[in-house]
Amino acid sequence: MSDALATVRAEVDEIRSHARAHRQFSSTLSRYEGVLVRLDALEDEATARDVAAVRARVLVGIAACEGELGADREVVLAKLAAAAAMALRAGSAEMVALVHANLGLQLLRSGDHDGARVELGAALDGLVDEAEMLPVLINRSSLLLEIGAIDEAVADLRRCLEIARGLGDEQVIPMAEHNLGYAQFLQGDLPAALRAMDAAAAAAPPEHAGVGLMDKAAVLYEAGLLTDAETALRTAAGILAATGGARDLLDAELQQARCLVGLARFSEAEELAEQVRDRAQRAGHGVMALRAEVVGLDSRFGLVVAGDTDEGLLPLARAADLLCARAGDQPGAERVLIDARLLAAEAWARAGRFAESRDRLRALPSRSSLALGARVRCEVVSALCGFGTGSRRTGLAAVRRGYRLLAVQRQQLGAVEAVTAAAVHGIRLQGVDIDAALRSVSPDPLFDALERGRATFAGSGRVRPPDDEHAAELIVSARRLMERARLLRSDGATTDAELVRGVELHRDARRLQDRARQRTWHAGGSGGVPAPVTARGLRTDLRAAGSDRVVLNLAMSGDRLRAIRVDGTGARLVELGPLPPVLELARRVRADQQALANPLLPTPLRDVVHASVTATLQRLDVLLLGALDVAERDVFVAARDRLVSLPWASLPSRRGLSTVVNSWVARGNAEWTPGPGLSVAGSDLVHGVAEAQQVAAVWGSGARLLTGDDASCAAVAEAVEGVPVVHVAAHGTHEPENPMFSSLQLADGPLFAHELDGRDLSRSVVVLSACDVGSASIRHGGEPLGLTSVLLRMGARAVIAAVAPLRDDVAVRVMPALHEGLRDGLRPGAALARAVADEPEPVPLVCFGPLVL
Repeated sequence: MSDALATVRAEVDEIRSHARAHRQFSSTLSRYEGVLVRLDALEDEATARDVAAVRARVLVGIAACEGELGADREVVLAKLAAAAAMALRAGSAEMVALVHANLGLQLLRSGDHDGARVELGAALDGLVDEAEMLPVLINRSSLLLEIGAIDEAVADLRRCLEIARGLGDEQVIPMAEHNLGYAQFLQGDLPAALRAMDAAAAAAPPEHAGVGLMDKAAVLYEAGLLTDAETALRTAAGILAATGGARDLLDAELQQARCLVGLARFSEAEELAEQVRDRAQRAGHGVMALRAEVVGLDSRFGLVVAGDTDEGLLPLARAADLLCARAGDQPGAERVLIDARLLAAEAWARAGRFAESRDRLRALPSRSSLALGARVRCEVVSALCGFGTGSRRTGLAAVRRGYRLLAVQRQQLGAVEAVTAAAVHGIRLQGVDIDAALRSVSPDPLFDALERGRATFAGSGRVRPPDDEHAAELIVSARRLMERARLLRSDGATTDAELVRGVELHRDARRLQDRARQRTWHAGGSGGVPAPVTARGLRTDLRAAGSDRVVLNLAMSGDRLRAIRVDGTGARLVELGPLPPVLELARRVRADQQALANPLLPTPLRDVVHASVTATLQRLDVLLLGALDVAERDVFVAARDRLVSLPWASLPSRRGLSTVVNSWVARGNAEWTPGPGLSVAGSDLVHGVAEAQQVAAVWGSGARLLTGDDASCAAVAEAVEGVPVVHVAAHGTHEPENPMFSSLQLADGPLFAHELDGRDLSRSVVVLSACDVGSASIRHGGEPLGLTSVLLRMGARAVIAAVAPLRDDVAVRVMPALHEGLRDGLRPGAALARAVADEPEPVPLVCFGPLVL
């Protein structure tokens, strides 16, 4: 080989290495094309074979770049055919094997799994250089994972890791470890998959993050963390757009559209899917264009179902059937066929064409081979067909099968946030169950349908959080940043630089919080799935206990509000009317209570606001309870969405009466012995120390009092476990956009709800004398999430908290009286009712907890 040709060959090797490391396909393609021109000048009879070998290598590189940049499949294959001719001319077995390797990758990406497997196998058979084997093993493992041959894929990945570690290839090692994480995902171990993927991402070059985030998003989607999945895909799309990975960019955007469908953002999903379809068609990616069409149809289907109308269902069903016919036996279209058949099956069923729906279900592959969402959707369709043909037994069997699938998924997950997120996969299943129950003449089926769905995602994901020093460090760092930002505000920051610095501190703290919460997804669950309460069983238990308590289970269906009223004598369904007026009154109450919490409000204005909140609460009382016959009766309310955070105890008819609220009918243990507990005063609260001292005094010498520097986040988080009563007087913050970081302000900064995830509070009544911490953010799927809901999921016997701002002077009067009631043996709801009965203004405290008979 001449010196000039050797120089070109070295340059080609450098281009290949740079392309692997940085994935900058446009610039790499230009460099390869420049090399081709130079090769023309070097070729003569003596060097023809050597030039052909280098030319083959360059053509392979050009084909790879063009494939990444979205070139037509036939153009890429033509380049590889030319590379194969050059390799044969050169008599280079190594180059022939590399052509096989790249042809296998292109066939894999076009969906021709059989052809890709043959080509990749031929490549491995022909390669001698172990470094050249590494990308082939990575690509074949991806193929094997895609077709479900997980054990073979793992074997390839372990071989790849062994070679890469021996060669010290720091680029391939994280890729192989990432793919092993994806294998764990396919085997159903979502926490292990996320652990492996995050560890691999930490070691991988930033340029490779796009594809890794796409796979991670698939795991997050399966876990129900759709918002996080969509965010990851947006980030991946940005990275891929910058590096020129056009085909991967299309895939990322298509997955993003799928997430938007799951989040019920149907119009956005349809628009994005149409963009992907058009670009895929122009690039010759036929299967991807078909996949985008399915997502677009599913978006329109979601709009139809959300609109609660049959109009448009038949055209959608026929369009999905037509898509199946177009996909046919096209290589790589298996996923298109599954998704389109499921969509057609559900559309036919909702249109009342049950025979057609069942035909589409029968055409699907074995359900055990489907992803969770697809398996649950099969049960949704089966339930629609069962209920629709008059077989309630068949419909209920399908619903229960669906919930069993979701229960298995939910039991894998440890973090409270992940458990609540998993509910997103059950939205349509519960909708079908509830719709069928509403057609019954008895209220029992509706009560049971509500609780079947709610119980599946209730309770804690684990008994105790794993030790994670890194997560703890992230939380401490975030707390310090939040505290610095708070002190900056309290010092009266006014300059532009100070204001900008405050925003930066908050942003940096949020970034650390997000990293900490993602680490909680790495640990699996150890908590079980609670059994749902039935209306019949509840009546029996109420009678057996001799209780005259009334249980109200509220159901929102569309814009209508209904209540199932249950007591020991029976149950009845009551139509409460339209939901919007209730929510508007709740908004007004909150605004008035915020105004009343201002101690500087002038007396004349306070009188006006007081009159307004009193009148609004009266109207809310009539709308919610007026027709339910609960006068002079203790009440337990099960409510979801924005109804769970209403000021139930402040309604005029509830004065002096126990009112306990929860997001589902959880059953609690009646055996509780009140005793000395923990009383904490946070920082910067005018009457906080005095309140904590008075509460401790109620309980006597055995009570533990933490004030000043002793009331640190670590001390309180450790001290809350195992005590009968916990009282915290502190400033509180509910974070609507990040509810796991709702907090109580203690001596060294905010104590986050996140830090209490997994604590054992099964022996504790928790009283939070703080503003707003009874509020909750509602996850897509209906699950409330906030500081109070976290404490309840940790098993707290009750949590008494404010759903609006709580004025200091009110708290210091009410809280000692509340604890006197608890000390005297009253249950938490009754103790709260007695403590606030004589207050001149409504007190926004609510008792949250399970039903105790």
